[in-house]
Amino acid sequence: MYKTGSVPININTNPINGRSTNIQFMTQDTGSAKLFFSFTKDGVPLPLSAVDAKIVLLYDDGSFYKKSLTITDKVNGTAEYVLSNAELKHYGTVKAEIKLYYTNGQALATSFFTFSIAKTLEDQNIIPTADYYIDDFETLRDGVNHIVEEISQTVEELQKKFADLKAIETKEGAQKKADAAEGNAKDYTDEHANDQDIHVSAADREAWDSKETESGAQEKVNTHANNTDIHVTKPFKDTLEELSKLFTAGFKDELEELLRQFTAHNYNQERHISKAERKTWNGATTYANIMLKNGAAAGTRTPMYAKWGAFLILRGHVKTDAEIIFGSIPAEYAPAGGSVITVPLSGTGGTANLIIYDNGDLKIKYPDPADSSKMGGGYYLDVVVGFQEGGTV
Repeated sequence: MYKTGSVPININTNPINGRSTNIQFMTQDTGSAKLFFSFTKDGVPLPLSAVDAKIVLLYDDGSFYKKSLTITDKVNGTAEYVLSNAELKHYGTVKAEIKLYYTNGQALATSFFTFSIAKTLEDQNIIPTADYYIDDFETLRDGVNHIVEEISQTVEELQKKFADLKAIETKEGAQKKADAAEGNAKDYTDEHANDQDIHVSAADREAWDSKETESGAQEKVNTHANNTDIHVTKPFKDTLEELSKLFTAGFKDELEELLRQFTAHNYNQERHISKAERKTWNGATTYANIMLKNGAAAGTRTPMYAKWGAFLILRGHVKTDAEIIFGSIPAEYAPAGGSVITVPLSGTGGTANLIIYDNGDLKIKYPDPADSSKMGGGYYLDVVVGFQEGGTV
């Protein structure tokens, strides 16, 4: 007779860490607390031939167990594990993980799940002590390495915290830096607005100077409009009175031929362009994706950038934590001296500062409201920034 808790294990990469199984055993379930596992991959049972299946158990009091599962069906991929009396004494929430070690050297670690052990009335006064159990040399080594890694990680974190305390910047100091960056950006923008020679290259200016003038273009339009040899064939040169005579006389075929020729002219793609083509030609600006980093992700729209004439254009929606470099653009696209722009928080009506450093790095600072529960929606990056490469006149 067993209390059996079934745990389906699907081998994939979906992020389901920490799922609760709602399985609960009691501290007095002596020899009857069983976990039953069914393994699948891509919707079919996962065979367990040539596999050493292990279960790793981590209890609330710090106890650590790593033991082998009993494989009950190698073909259909099922296994089980009965908790020992010693393990049942460690009441509370238990984190568990299954690892599959293949004889060819491969290994699979499943996402961890949780179950619980409740104290019976007679065990209300038990005080379990933390212990560690492993059932072979390899897992012993893994357990020791695990402990060493945890200790090393703790030491590194403490060292980093002490370093952060030494180098921590006050809010006033950060605000001064942000104000200085904003001031530099404004100075460059003002200079850019008053200095037209910086906006275009010599090649651009030569190309623009060679364009048609307004009076010249109008003269060509008038000539084209009056040139009937280009627009219509001979029947269209007849006067309206002559066309009326043709219609009255019943020259239906001749009129239909005129209509056919006009229609052919109207759809002549060598002389005409469509509205869609004109829109495409007038709006040809090339965008590239912003390189995201440090855990940042695209939101409802992909973060992108482009340089259009004298402006840097950013657009899109990014999800990121504040105070970190969440992405970057090429340094040659960044305005000299950097820039500071106010951007909206999505879904809250708040704002934040977008810092563009002159090396191309991007950072969000001082979100308002600063409530972390309201900043999960991300930030809109739909801004236009005056671009200037620096240097002197």
